Amino acid sequence: MTLMVGGLIFHQVISKKAVPIGSFLVMILVLFFVLFSYLINLPDSSLIIFFPVIGIAFLVLSGQEARLLEILYLGLFIHIVVGIGYVISSYLLGMNLHVHPMYDKGLPFLHAAKGLTTTVQTYGTLLIGWFLIYYYRKEQGLTVFWDRWAFRIALLGLLLTFNRNSFLIFYIILFFKHRRIFFLSLMIALGAYLYFFEFVNKLIFNVSTLSSRSDLLQAFRISFFEQTDWIGYLIGHGNNIVGDSVARGTVYATGYIENGTSVLLYTYGFVGYLVYLISIFAFSILFFRKGKVFYAAIFFYIFIIAQQFTHEFYSTTIYLLLAVFLLLFNRYPSRAPKADFLSSAE
Repeated sequence: MTLMVGGLIFHQVISKKAVPIGSFLVMILVLFFVLFSYLINLPDSSLIIFFPVIGIAFLVLSGQEARLLEILYLGLFIHIVVGIGYVISSYLLGMNLHVHPMYDKGLPFLHAAKGLTTTVQTYGTLLIGWFLIYYYRKEQGLTVFWDRWAFRIALLGLLLTFNRNSFLIFYIILFFKHRRIFFLSLMIALGAYLYFFEFVNKLIFNVSTLSSRSDLLQAFRISFFEQTDWIGYLIGHGNNIVGDSVARGTVYATGYIENGTSVLLYTYGFVGYLVYLISIFAFSILFFRKGKVFYAAIFFYIFIIAQQFTHEFYSTTIYLLLAVFLLLFNRYPSRAPKADFLSSAE
């Protein structure tokens, strides 16, 4: 991400572009807030909390690069194909580091795609980013024969993630873009669930996985709600992982926080989380005011609801997805005559 920021700065210097003063000030304010949280929490703070600052810098710079959307469209597709290739290879040549055997769900014979990312979730995030660009291109009449085949390949990649969150996001996409398929698939899914009851419960409705997520938050609840002073409540702990002294006494003995809301509260406090909430609501409303309810709904779900199950704030994938949203937002005019929520579905 740092290299990409450097590349964007270099390109904008030689192109004689200027970053909008408002965006620059926002980036500086975020940097100073994170720096203050880091310094006041020494020696327990961590440099990892600066990563979102790099991500925001990437967003500010990428918003000025109109051609970046086409580059991401091609680059993400190449990554999708690589991820599918690794899954096929895992069945033919043996296990590799780029797939996840689903032992945790009792289905070790299924190999979930990770691509070149670290988790199934992050690979799914890149897939969703590609689909968003695809539907923009389709809306603009830019799709050709190659795009339609690429869509089928990306859909295969999505299925190979076996990731509930990615499936649900795509299901929301179906509601807006393919409503007939949405309702038909809903009926088929209900029939399949009744017929393959035990298998689907293990894969999708795995209660033990959901309860384990709750147990993983035990260290956060103890440290944040029972042992934090007013400064910690305001600006956080300057670290995205709970200390070992608390974590050792929990069920999983880990300080990792697998929940977006919780990790933001713990790391940046209520001030940081409030800024995050305002930003998400504001950007969703701006999409809505442009008549793009589809993008507003997807954006709101990913950054508010989906964050209750996982988070990617310290991964490049979430900032690539944010860049897709920002670039798409910039492509649309300031005003649209009518929202597309009740428009005819395909």
